Amino acid sequence: MNEYQRTLKSTIRFSGIGLHSGAVVSVEIRPATANTGILFQRTDLPGSPYIKASAEAVFDTSLATRIGTPEIYVSTIEHLMAAFYGFGIDNAIVALNSFELPILDGSAAPFLVLLDEAGISILQVPRKVLAIKKVVEVVDAKNPERFIRIEPSRKPWISYVIDFNQSQAIGRQSVSLEYTGISFCEEFSFARTFCLAEEVAYMQSRGLARGGSLENAIVVSKHEGIVNEGGLRAESEFVRHKVLDCIGDLALVGMPLLGHVIAHKAGHDLHTELAKKILSELALHKVSEPVSREAGVFRDLLKFPESLAEVRRQLARGLVIG
Repeated sequence: MNEYQRTLKSTIRFSGIGLHSGAVVSVEIRPATANTGILFQRTDLPGSPYIKASAEAVFDTSLATRIGTPEIYVSTIEHLMAAFYGFGIDNAIVALNSFELPILDGSAAPFLVLLDEAGISILQVPRKVLAIKKVVEVVDAKNPERFIRIEPSRKPWISYVIDFNQSQAIGRQSVSLEYTGISFCEEFSFARTFCLAEEVAYMQSRGLARGGSLENAIVVSKHEGIVNEGGLRAESEFVRHKVLDCIGDLALVGMPLLGHVIAHKAGHDLHTELAKKILSELALHKVSEPVSREAGVFRDLLKFPESLAEVRRQLARGLVIG
């Protein structure tokens, strides 16, 4: 982990389609001083209010993670929050002119490409890490098979299981890997969000998923399997995306976690409840300054699988406008 807090070296600007609104959203990510954390700013609202990226600010997790209040909020923040974790960005201001971030290609990879272009600035203020000292667990009261917990561990680790028995193309998948910025970028960041084709019409009837397409999601049909041309970026892309979401949601704790995250059929609701519970029990754990285990400047961070070339082609086609 990094010894010192980080922010962006320069401001980046881009735009893209909102998954649910279908509208073009413009975003500006600016550097911020140490101990600012991640702040979202709604420039389209009177007074351009700020919303702190914190688990305590989460009030809705239906189809995405939403922070703020029902009147002033930002939605679909998990992919960008995961990218901030991957680059070790502790401080930034994210200004946008809509209630949701652009979906881009449905993964965190485009955000990493943009952050890489902006560069990283090391702030001479120590970073904090939260070492888990007792098990923290959240179980779905309606379905005890759905749970997430974090256990004490000498290394940051994440183990995740999904089980979509209604879809043979997805089925049961699991992954267990070290939970660091580098492993996130190399193993999880390229994994795209996914949905069942049969659910799309229902979501659109509720005014949702208006911006959804094969360019920004894996679509799985009960009869046809994976609809996307080119198929998957990795055999276990479905569970890897769930890990991506989990990492983005747990970033709302506000500092890196040292522990073993274990999740079974979880989702944004359980991820964010775990983050809230960790914060509510903060005194039971240990907040300390980490010993550096990763280079001060990220080493070859963007060596994803071949999906990186695809991401750069998408950027060139204008899915993200600089």
